Amino acid sequence: MVSQRERSERTIAAILEAGRALMLEAGYAGVTVDDVTARARVAKGAFYHHFSSKQALLDAVVDQLQGEIADELRADRRPEPLSSDDLAAALEGYLRRAAHPTRRRLVLVDGPNVLGWERWREIDDAHFAGMTRAALEAILPVGTDQERVSAATRLLLGAVMEAALAIGRAPDPDRAAPRYGEVLRDLLSGLTSPSG
Repeated sequence: MVSQRERSERTIAAILEAGRALMLEAGYAGVTVDDVTARARVAKGAFYHHFSSKQALLDAVVDQLQGEIADELRADRRPEPLSSDDLAAALEGYLRRAAHPTRRRLVLVDGPNVLGWERWREIDDAHFAGMTRAALEAILPVGTDQERVSAATRLLLGAVMEAALAIGRAPDPDRAAPRYGEVLRDLLSGLTSPSG
């Protein structure tokens, strides 16, 4: 017999899957709660039991997508010790993954526009701030002041977020991504150089 908890988890998964697919096809503005419930084959009441609004669904979908990107980056990570090239490759990997057509619209366009910069940044930080800080601590000279590590982490995350947003809005994201990746490598090189 299926428990209430299992039914609830299945319903949430169906709503997330339907919302994600529909929003990727039509964008956030092109999807209604009725569309989502029809695709998920759940009642509207079930939707509102788990999500307070369509925006709350988008929040959960963006969080899910960012979590998937973070998991993929962790799976790709080389064993220690890390180098600045390894971190640069991971940052470029983030840009490629976030700009991929199956994610771009929700992660880089609708996410920040609908959820707002602050919430989008909170989601991004939840998945990438700790990972980025740990990587910087591994490649910065031993004894680097923790305030400098924090500042470098914030600056690097800001640069990556801005690059991701620019790629998401570019007329040709596939062409724009490598250019931003090159500049991120240069920035990282400056942050991690002994005199940087």
